[in-house]
Amino acid sequence: MSDSVQSGEALLVLDGVTKHFHVRRGAFGAVQATVRAVEDVSLEIHPGEALGLVGESGCGKSTVAKLITCLHRPTAGRILLGGVAISSLPEKQLRGLRRRVQMVFQDPYSSLNPRMTAGEIVGEPLREHLPVSARERRDRVAALFRQVGLRPELAANYPDAFSGGQRQRIGIARALALEPELIVADEPVSALDVSVQAQVINLMARLRGETGVAYLFVSHDLAVVEHISDRVAVMYLGQLVEIAPKRTLFSGPRHPYTEMLMQSVPTMDRRQKARRSVIGEVPSPLNPPSGCRYRTRCPLAEPRCSETSPILRRVGAGHLAACHVRASADEG
Repeated sequence: MSDSVQSGEALLVLDGVTKHFHVRRGAFGAVQATVRAVEDVSLEIHPGEALGLVGESGCGKSTVAKLITCLHRPTAGRILLGGVAISSLPEKQLRGLRRRVQMVFQDPYSSLNPRMTAGEIVGEPLREHLPVSARERRDRVAALFRQVGLRPELAANYPDAFSGGQRQRIGIARALALEPELIVADEPVSALDVSVQAQVINLMARLRGETGVAYLFVSHDLAVVEHISDRVAVMYLGQLVEIAPKRTLFSGPRHPYTEMLMQSVPTMDRRQKARRSVIGEVPSPLNPPSGCRYRTRCPLAEPRCSETSPILRRVGAGHLAACHVRASADEG
């Protein structure tokens, strides 16, 4: 098990998880190429914790989210929920997982069935998973609407009657319906106006305090992740390059990629030094660079960076980073 999986009771553990997608020619053709979407990812989430997962588009964050919710199955490695290897469970045995892990999707417009009322959408998990009466279901839906800041009488409306922020509140209410232990939120505010984003983030933070639910919060927005997360994992081209408590990461990032992400964030403070633009583009996961995958964009790259892939090493209390150069500096 990798160093990034710590000891102690964890709600969710990813141990060496890898996911490859094969590109074929035709429906039954031979494999033409392999997309290495996720490579040897190991991390854990504790009960009630909010873990942020950040990185540029195409780095594999959403694939990790879908692996955790078993929308994808890993090519290698294990995913354990409460000590049970859910990644190898037969489809029929995944029903219990649906109650313990729920997902909030990125697009509040396409993730809600336009043919169902808001109340039917929120109540659908109850109808599918719990033996409750129609009246109990209506009462629970009304309570969920109030919990996410919507008037219960709006449950009779269809999704097209709601704004983007209201639709995402409906999606959050649906995710909460079964009182899950973990909510996987995949870019839940990226499709919303900036003014609405803060409202939804504050709502999710409040709900975590009220319910004790854990979050995996996937985002490319460092400001959003900083607001809601306890710890942050940074992902680049399918691999984790840094994991640390939030305050530690934002006050002293150790991986050059994390530094670049932070330095590229726009600021209105003219007293700060000019921000450095993002260098280059993410290489294709069809043909990732040898050795360290970040080396083609890294200002610290050395010849050895092309030879071997760095592993996550401890660089502080609860702080892991995968960098040959920084590891050598620490050892020296």
